[in-house]
Amino acid sequence: MIHDAVVVGAGSAGLSCAHTLQDGGADFVLVSDTLGGRICYSADEGVNFGAYFVMANYHNAEKLITRRTRIDPLSCRFHDGRGKSFPTLSLNTLRRAPGFAVFGAVMANFIRHYERFKKDCEYMSQREAMERDPYIARLFHQPAERLIAHYRLGKVAEDYVSKFSYACTGVDMGTITALDFLNVCQGLVLPIHRFSFDEKAELGRLGDHFVRGVVTGHSVTDDGLHTVELADGSTVQAANVVFATPPVVTAEFLGLGEVRQTCQLYVVHAWGRLRPVFADQEMNLFPFTSPVIFTARQDDGSFLIYSRLPEIDLSEYFIEHEVISRKGWTKAMYVQGRAYIEQQYGDSTYVAGDHNGLGLEPTAITGVYAAHQVLNKLAR
Repeated sequence: MIHDAVVVGAGSAGLSCAHTLQDGGADFVLVSDTLGGRICYSADEGVNFGAYFVMANYHNAEKLITRRTRIDPLSCRFHDGRGKSFPTLSLNTLRRAPGFAVFGAVMANFIRHYERFKKDCEYMSQREAMERDPYIARLFHQPAERLIAHYRLGKVAEDYVSKFSYACTGVDMGTITALDFLNVCQGLVLPIHRFSFDEKAELGRLGDHFVRGVVTGHSVTDDGLHTVELADGSTVQAANVVFATPPVVTAEFLGLGEVRQTCQLYVVHAWGRLRPVFADQEMNLFPFTSPVIFTARQDDGSFLIYSRLPEIDLSEYFIEHEVISRKGWTKAMYVQGRAYIEQQYGDSTYVAGDHNGLGLEPTAITGVYAAHQVLNKLAR
């Protein structure tokens, strides 16, 4: 049987692609060994081990998840790495008020451009969308530290904003692009929520469209017929293929060149009593000099601790603790470098994922774009 499309990978991009194809009436198969990708929600523990929150403007990604409790931006403590810290609202906040005013203006302008850019990216490639908005293109090609210097946001960034960005990405201001930086910093000005992911409901929606398996090979004939090979020896054939796999995997399948480099993130879920300096706020955020990125109290009173190192001394943060579970991401997010991956190769091969920008919503949009290209071909 030859399908209209085969989608490889079931993270935010693959699932969004599949949903859009399904809504458009296409005959497709979604192949993956897991569901969710970096939507790594443990129903048993009630916590997210991958992406931690969704923003109010995640219009595509929110179709995959269920919003839960809102994260209170006023219940954060920011640590300077030298033994000093302050909550969101403090005398230090008043001292930084002029910088916050500038930052607010920068964010307002960014959100106006970015909302239009995201909508464009549902129907045109990211490259086309950036050509349409040179402001977004400039942000893609410059590091965040240059933008911070340009707007003289150094003190606000040092005390607050860079720590939030670090909590979201695990990298410093010289590594992350200005576009990714401002993208994640929307979480400082827009409502953000924890979320859950219902794998059983997702499987029910996909039905026979979903095939659980590991893809081991891909080939395409001269007349454009794609064959995807699975580890169990079975194959899926389709007129179009969408690779919604991690960038390094996609690059290997398609023989692509350089991709952006990754950070490493490790998560510990634990019960315990935090030391007083960490205990009075819902979240603790740290500078890049700290291997611990952030700690977050969960709804049930347990804690998540995100770090850049696989092993950390939890006794530095807890008076007493008990580890519930651990999760490691050796290739967590593709946030380093300026490499760009095209979204279409030939007439029937599409790429979706976080190759060119991070976050559940941008990733979901790439899946929507790929699906729209397939559906447009079917409508001709």
